[in-house]
Amino acid sequence: MDSSYQEKLQIICRTWAAAVEGIKGTESRLAFFYKELSALALNREFFKSVLTSWLTGSAHSVLRQETMFDNELVLYRDPGRLFSLRLYIFGPGEHTIVHDHISWGVISSAFGPLEVIRYRREDDGSNPDYARVTSAERIVLKPGEIETTLPFDRGIHRTGNPGEGITLMASVYGTPLRRLYIQCFNPENGSVERLFMPRVKKKLLIEQALAAITRNR
Repeated sequence: MDSSYQEKLQIICRTWAAAVEGIKGTESRLAFFYKELSALALNREFFKSVLTSWLTGSAHSVLRQETMFDNELVLYRDPGRLFSLRLYIFGPGEHTIVHDHISWGVISSAFGPLEVIRYRREDDGSNPDYARVTSAERIVLKPGEIETTLPFDRGIHRTGNPGEGITLMASVYGTPLRRLYIQCFNPENGSVERLFMPRVKKKLLIEQALAAITRNR
């Protein structure tokens, strides 16, 4: 891996970790990363180094890390699970599905326009396979501009690229709460899909297959 990129990344994230350890409460941590991520997102040379390192293969271990989304790259995971730093690459017109999160988060454009659409949940959540969500707010971020998100129903949103070029989204997420999946929502028909990390999904599939075989001896 490019030593200058790796060294800078380690310095940034270790500095963040040392600061965050002394910060209590979600709102205070969001405020800290609001400022820090905004500054990092404006450093185009840093992200150019990141992409060059991945493309040349010197960051192959990063590409092998498990992620929920195929356009997601993990830059750093804090060993104490205080936060993670990630980068998402959106092609022209590409967006995520409407989804929630299992932690607080701070997101910013690092290149190109970043569209963020917030959703409001209208039902009571009593049916795990159904949700009525409606669009509540739409904003388009320029590089360095920040949006925040919260866990579960308070952070349902959709992000992506409203333009014709490439968009990079830099994100910091806090300590995951005790749920193994995020929920993906279809606003048109109300369906809810649970999205697991690949290793968790494989474990669940193995457990289900073993249970089926055991029942049918």
